Amino acid sequence: MGKTTRVLLAIGVIIVLSYPGVAWVTGMAIESRMQHSEQQALDKLPYITVVKREYHRGVYRSTVVTTYGLRGPALLAMRIGGAATLPSSATITVASNIQHGPLPGLHAVALAVIDSTIVVPPALQQELSGVIGSKPILQLHTTLGLFGGTTSDLTSPAFSLKRADGSNLVWGGVTGTLTATHNQAHWSARLSAPHLLVQGAQGGFELTGAEYSGSERKALDGLYVGTGTFTVERLDGSGPRPGGDFSLQRMSLTSTSRADGEFFNYRIDVAMDAAKVAAVQLTNVMYSESFEHIHGPSLLAFANALRAAERQAGGNQTQLHAGMLDAFRHQGADLVAHDPVINIRQASFTMPEGSFLLSARISAPGLGPNDLQQWPAGIIALRTHAQVTADLRVDNGLLQKFLAMSGSNPRIAAQLTSFEQQGYLTAGVAAVTTHLELSNGVITLNGHPFPPAAPLH
Repeated sequence: MGKTTRVLLAIGVIIVLSYPGVAWVTGMAIESRMQHSEQQALDKLPYITVVKREYHRGVYRSTVVTTYGLRGPALLAMRIGGAATLPSSATITVASNIQHGPLPGLHAVALAVIDSTIVVPPALQQELSGVIGSKPILQLHTTLGLFGGTTSDLTSPAFSLKRADGSNLVWGGVTGTLTATHNQAHWSARLSAPHLLVQGAQGGFELTGAEYSGSERKALDGLYVGTGTFTVERLDGSGPRPGGDFSLQRMSLTSTSRADGEFFNYRIDVAMDAAKVAAVQLTNVMYSESFEHIHGPSLLAFANALRAAERQAGGNQTQLHAGMLDAFRHQGADLVAHDPVINIRQASFTMPEGSFLLSARISAPGLGPNDLQQWPAGIIALRTHAQVTADLRVDNGLLQKFLAMSGSNPRIAAQLTSFEQQGYLTAGVAAVTTHLELSNGVITLNGHPFPPAAPLH
């Protein structure tokens, strides 16, 4: 046996003998890292709390079962569309099996590989067993990188369930991938849910072709910038009352944000090819809004104050409302004092009778934090500092449609005619338009003060 062979063999023996100790130490690092990441998330989601956690660490593997309590927005999100099959209890339990690194399962080089599933209540599990067998209703396969990054693959099996009460639930499954770099400095996600049908005696809805893709980077502690797009091919629904049917086609919501020093700009664009609600039919629906010159540190302080109010209220609505009002008066006032701008770039749609188009820009330059401490003095300060411009255009045919929908009230038609005669509205060959301005507490329409001054006697 040569010297090189003996050295390699000795190294191999050392690695084999030391691996259990390395895996044990890795297990402790994994537990610490998981709890740190979880706490970061819970700090931002105060309506989710840890009710119970059981962590069992072994040499090569560990298990953890965590029960989370849900309230407010989290509970509402869990119940939307699935109240017929979800338990009434506001808790959710997640079980995770963890393979320790640096060679978890001898299949990868990583700090750990984690397989997490939702623990379904026994009654629901029995109901689903006939359609998905022993498959978990939702599974997350996560790889923790040695240097801090994570990659997670999300899967949920498709199934069709007809319940004893006659309701139907059809789920086309979900797939997705989420990645994050060290300390969540950058994250990206792709999710796809091809089909969801919920149908009961009182109505239901069907959603097809839902997808999300997004990527953001941390620009300030707790604030991210980037882009994200959520699209839905079609959403149809019906209700128990006549006229409760609706149909929405090819919808998209895109969010874009960027940072310029301490200031941030956020933009939301919503588009829809067609919408039908009862007898109303719309096409080319557009809404574009941006929040500009938003002071990042003030926004972060405001968000933290709202989270603290939610956390301290613990479900007490009276205390929550008081805490939120206090946050608006202090951190919210500081945010407003940095001259943010709300820009409604476009709100428009088309009906068979014509089109509607609105744009507006709202700001309050010079408004100070002290101006919003007391009410109703704060309302007076807002009116004094507010700067608003808006433009409205309504095609003539659509205006007549609106008048007909209001019952053809002659007083409304007479009022519109009066506004036109006074110059507040411009009646063109194809459309009615107006330009609004609010400055120094004075409103003008097409350059004319509004409301008009009372006649002198």
